Amino acid sequence: MNYFPMMNRWTMTKRYNIIVILLSLGISAGIWIVPFHIRQPKKKKDFATKIFEGFNGWGYDILVADELFIHQESIPSRPGKAGFRKKEQAEQTALLIINKMKQGRLPTVTTFELQQIIPLNQMQHVEPDDPK
Repeated sequence: MNYFPMMNRWTMTKRYNIIVILLSLGISAGIWIVPFHIRQPKKKKDFATKIFEGFNGWGYDILVADELFIHQESIPSRPGKAGFRKKEQAEQTALLIINKMKQGRLPTVTTFELQQIIPLNQMQHVEPDDPK
């Protein structure tokens, strides 16, 4: 009886099993270790606002890391091109949007949120007088 072919097949199977087990352990360890190395403290984004007076009233710019992200000349979620009547209204709206962005939410403004900033009787913005 020749045991050599069986011994060779058994040795090859054993080697194959050892290689499969070692690769599985390596992959499993990598799945658990790699995310810890990738997770580094994320840099906080620097948000800033610039309030400006335009032709139609007050508006705002929102800058993220010193780059322009939003340029808003008119009141958001309102039809037309009318800007804010008061500088403070533009500032409050810009801060509302920045707070939403810091929370990872979309930088949108609802009509309800706008009514909290701008009194209802001022929602219909009158265009600025012609300085003639």
